[in-house]
Amino acid sequence: MAAKKQPKPDLSDDPSGLSFEEAMSQLETLIERIESGEVGLEESIAEYERGVKLIQRCKGVLATSEQRVEELSRQLREQDEADA
Repeated sequence: MAAKKQPKPDLSDDPSGLSFEEAMSQLETLIERIESGEVGLEESIAEYERGVKLIQRCKGVLATSEQRVEELSRQLREQDEADA
């Protein structure tokens, strides 16, 4: 039985415009392709580089989200203290 081929992600795209979910999905696809052995060494390295960029994007989105949650929590605490 032939191995199921994973769709090839577009390696030229800059991940900065991707949502967290889109970046994670592309990262999962890259990992599957690399682990399947269906790509050669050079393409694996290129996809690994793309994966690093996707991970950086995900970390950035998470950090921004964490800061926003902390700010909202701080505002809520201040409002509660003012109401008390």
